[in-house]
Amino acid sequence: MFKPKKKLGQCFLIDKNFVNKAVESANLTKDDIVLEIGLGKGILTEELAKHAKKVYVIEIDKSLESYANKLKENYNNIEIIWNDALKVDLNTLDFNKVIANLPYQISSPITFKLIKKGFDLAVLMYQYEFAKRMVAKEGTKDYGRLSVAVQSRADVEFITKVPPTAFHPKPKIHSALIKIKLNKNKYQIENEIFFDNFLRAVFQHRNKSVRKALIDSSKELGYSKEEMKKILIKFSEKEKIGSLIENKVFKLSVGEFVFLSNELYRFLHLHDDK
Repeated sequence: MFKPKKKLGQCFLIDKNFVNKAVESANLTKDDIVLEIGLGKGILTEELAKHAKKVYVIEIDKSLESYANKLKENYNNIEIIWNDALKVDLNTLDFNKVIANLPYQISSPITFKLIKKGFDLAVLMYQYEFAKRMVAKEGTKDYGRLSVAVQSRADVEFITKVPPTAFHPKPKIHSALIKIKLNKNKYQIENEIFFDNFLRAVFQHRNKSVRKALIDSSKELGYSKEEMKKILIKFSEKEKIGSLIENKVFKLSVGEFVFLSNELYRFLHLHDDK
């Protein structure tokens, strides 16, 4: 009898109601090629195989092979990739939708890896607290770096909260289904690496003003505190900038973060005082 491995974060979705909810939310057609991360006992995989043209499943645990073999006996549109999802080159797979009960310990890195690769639609299961941060709006207690990093690249929608009883073994926390659709034309991020470093810097001090946060975490952008102070004196003279950087970090909208990051990136490249 298979025993779920705690070190791999294995909590298998067993409630068919939430399996069906995930599949319905993805609006699957026979033209869709789906990526699933984590095979589990194949309950979700089977539903995906019924509705989609093809299903890729990335699974790290070879001891689940008996479940995979049983599925492949009944469906010829399933391909299992025995590997760590964080190590797989997703560009070699031609999927357009992602539906998965993600291992929670890789929620953040796998989400951004998927966003970087691109897809039409994703329906993903997350830890409830993580999901709340993904969809949070400015000015709320859950709003943070994750909220802005995701929402600047994708539209995220909370589908439903999922109780521990929907899984085996039962986790100690609630989960949630989230729908993600990329919004590439909504915000134009000048430089992705700088933007992520900018967010890391300011959200280390979410209750301070943007100005103070940038000074206190100036090393994230490669500057000393004194250098950043001088930079911000000149930078704040620009139109719209002065008032924005005096706001508290958690009160700025996603669009304002993209605007500030872009403006600061351009400014630093034109006026490098280092």
